[in-house]
Amino acid sequence: MGVPRISTGPMTIEAFYAFTDTRPDDERWELIEGEPVMNAAASPMHQWIVKNLLFALTQRERAPGATWRVLSEVGLRISDLNRPEPDVVILPGAVRPVDLPPRHLEAATVAFEVLSPTTADRDLRWKRNAYTTLPSLTHYVVIAQDAFEVVVFARDSGFAEQRLSGRDDAVVFPALGIILPLAEIFRDTGL
Repeated sequence: MGVPRISTGPMTIEAFYAFTDTRPDDERWELIEGEPVMNAAASPMHQWIVKNLLFALTQRERAPGATWRVLSEVGLRISDLNRPEPDVVILPGAVRPVDLPPRHLEAATVAFEVLSPTTADRDLRWKRNAYTTLPSLTHYVVIAQDAFEVVVFARDSGFAEQRLSGRDDAVVFPALGIILPLAEIFRDTGL
C-alpha cells in the first residue's frame, strides 16, 4: 500500500470545498491563508447580538427603495487561499438567492464580526486587512460581546478605526441610507 502522497502547500478554495464536503453540516469552517480553520460554537451572547443585527437590518432591507440584502454565515471569497465567513454581511444590489453563487460570495458592502475571545486578534487584524481588499466593501464593523462597544472601519476614512460606545451612538452607512443605533445591536443583552 505504501504511504499516500499529500499536498503540503496551502489549501485552495477548491480543495477546501472538497474537504468541507466530508465534514458534518453543523461544523463551521473558514479558509485562512490556505489553512482550514474550524470555528467553535458561538456563545449565547454572540448569537443574541447576531440575531439583533439580522432583525434590525432585515427591517431596513425591506423598506421601500432598499437596494441591498443582508445574510449571515456565508463565506466571502477574498482570494484563492482565503474564504472567511463574516457573522453578518450586507450584499450590494437587490439580489435574490438564485442569483448568488452556491458556495460563497465574491462581493460585500459591509462585513460584521462579533468578537469572541478566541478570534478577537484574527478579527481585528487579519480579517480587517482581508475584507478591506474587496473593492465593493464600504465598512467593516467589529462588535464586542462583553462590552457596549463597536469599532467601525469605513472606506471613506481610509479604514481608520472609529470606536463607538455611547448609549446614543450609531453606525452610519451613507451609501445604504441607513443608521444602526448601538442600542439596537445590544438590545436585551444586559450590556
